[in-house]
Amino acid sequence: MKKIFLAIASLVLAAGIGVAAVGCATGYAVEVSGGGSGVGLSNTRNGTFDLGMASKEVKGEDAEGLTVYQLCIDGIAIVVNNENAVEDLTTAQIKAIYLGTTDNWSDVGGADASINVVHREDGSGTRDAFLEKVGIDEETETMVEGTTLNSTNLVMQTVSGDKNAIGYISLGSLDDSLKAVKIGGVEATKTNVLNNTYPLQRPFNVVYTESRLAENDLLQDFLTYLKSEDAQEIIEEKGYISLTSRTYPAYAVPETKPETMELSVGGSTSVQPLMSQLAYAYEELLAA
Repeated sequence: MKKIFLAIASLVLAAGIGVAAVGCATGYAVEVSGGGSGVGLSNTRNGTFDLGMASKEVKGEDAEGLTVYQLCIDGIAIVVNNENAVEDLTTAQIKAIYLGTTDNWSDVGGADASINVVHREDGSGTRDAFLEKVGIDEETETMVEGTTLNSTNLVMQTVSGDKNAIGYISLGSLDDSLKAVKIGGVEATKTNVLNNTYPLQRPFNVVYTESRLAENDLLQDFLTYLKSEDAQEIIEEKGYISLTSRTYPAYAVPETKPETMELSVGGSTSVQPLMSQLAYAYEELLAA
């Protein structure tokens, strides 16, 4: 029995679980795990995974040997504790906070309290996209030490439990436990990402090698599903954003179902919760 490994962008650790396995009555099983965008890219390229997830642009050396498909668009929400009085920050203020030149909330309209900065780990697609969008160059600039965490869920837990903390997460993962500040007066909403008025946004990508695609019929069919109207309905329902320039056909279960029975997905923790939902829906269709 062959396994298809999907490397995606790191986040279903929402329940503290590294791998979410879903199985249907027909025997098909999908495994979704985190690890970060960098893990998704490298492990797909070296053949450990069959499909990878990345929550950032995949270009240059990152894209070497890989075929990239953009699944959807996501915003990056700058989040603070619900008790924090700050409602709005500019990208310049966010940059200053993460470089440590602004270290007290009173400097940006909040209480007289030290700012507790929360980072994502090296290799996180969310981190890479955040740094690019706020204009921080790690080769020439040194960020404040702060706290570094390796999943979206841990960032959410930490900021929601610390009234002086600030972090950044996938907009699609935002819930009432946190407050997303406006960026330059623009709210972090799906509408504002789509109309390009909200500045912090990035793609959700899946990657694979053509050689693995050719030999795995379940991978072929799952990609067909990901490119379908059925998948895009789930993407929109979960708060992510479809590419309006595309036409998405309906998915049809093939008359001859895939011979490969197992599909393993891993990589970015930001993509992980969405991919878990898509994997479950796909298996339900195969089981019908």
